[in-house]
Amino acid sequence: MQILVPIVTLRPKRNRMNRDQLVYAAAIANCFYGNPRVSRGLVGLFDSPSDIFTLDRKEVEERCPYLEKHGQRLFMDETLESAQRDIAWAENNGLDTIYIGDNAYPSRLRECEDAPILLYCKGRADLSAQRVVAVVGSRGATQYGRKYCDTLVEGLSKCGVKPVIVSGLAKGVDSFAHSSALRYHLPTVAVMGTGFNEIYPPCNTNLAADIVTHGGALVTEFSPFVESFPVNFVRRNRIIAGMSDCVVVVESRQKGGGLITAKMAMDYNRMVFAFPGRVDDYTFKGCNELIEQETACIATGAGSILKGMGWDTASAQLRMAFEDDSGGEDESLNGRLLRYLEEHGEADIGELCDFLALSIRELSLPLVELELEGRICVISGNKYSLR
Repeated sequence: MQILVPIVTLRPKRNRMNRDQLVYAAAIANCFYGNPRVSRGLVGLFDSPSDIFTLDRKEVEERCPYLEKHGQRLFMDETLESAQRDIAWAENNGLDTIYIGDNAYPSRLRECEDAPILLYCKGRADLSAQRVVAVVGSRGATQYGRKYCDTLVEGLSKCGVKPVIVSGLAKGVDSFAHSSALRYHLPTVAVMGTGFNEIYPPCNTNLAADIVTHGGALVTEFSPFVESFPVNFVRRNRIIAGMSDCVVVVESRQKGGGLITAKMAMDYNRMVFAFPGRVDDYTFKGCNELIEQETACIATGAGSILKGMGWDTASAQLRMAFEDDSGGEDESLNGRLLRYLEEHGEADIGELCDFLALSIRELSLPLVELELEGRICVISGNKYSLR
């Protein structure tokens, strides 16, 4: 259905909206959170959100004919009561409630037609920082994807202007992106698909707390009492894309939330990057297709992002994710494994354990890593060789 509510460009007018106006904005956001273009268009037609509730209803509907058929809920007493409860809960729990016309609202996101008119936020991160990079990908990230993610964030931490890392607090790549940002002292913002009354997934509750403690932020458009629906996690992806300069897909199968975020980023004229995988690796099929279709630029590390975005090009020769910078023989455990197989052709796991003086348990993860990287293969039973 076509929404006949004009989108009006909103510019920041104030440092912080007063509480009463926030309640009116929350009422509008709650009514149309499934179709934020309506909320965005509606508040653009009036001087303030309160006008929609304090002016004569007939006058309001004349300005916005859409409300004649679709605005019944907006004018119910329960709507304002619910909004009052939301704002009170946010105040009592130390949240910032940011209106789209406030200076604190993410400046890049404000330019998107389907931007939410209200955000709930906890933390100190600058949502309009000079550089913002979204890092997304599969919930079932492999060791290979985790390595890519960590190398990317480490490289970005060495930039002259350090970016904010944005992701979605989900399991897999999202979690690794946030954790790596914390490890390398970059601010990170987690955009949630739930209200603050529920951190999802629950296993990331401590990660969420660490993000806030170490100068990052948690952000959501959903009021504290909105139920957790799967579609809400899709809706939050547009915020990840909208508030960022570019989106990096670290690892993705043929379908997944990372690809949805990439599509939204393209709709917002943001650059998209993707890390490649082996052509027969289904865990990277989505990334490979983005690159093949030329909808994403190939990424091998932070240098790819810097060059593609035109950032710090003089210092863009950063190490690629798969590059060995030891300057000589690789003396890491994986390097010694590869050299042994190169010299002997093949070896079973018992021989490798004897050579490296390790147990099978200690050796299992390095073998899996090298197999996922396509550097070794199992030829029979527990016998390995170079690929």
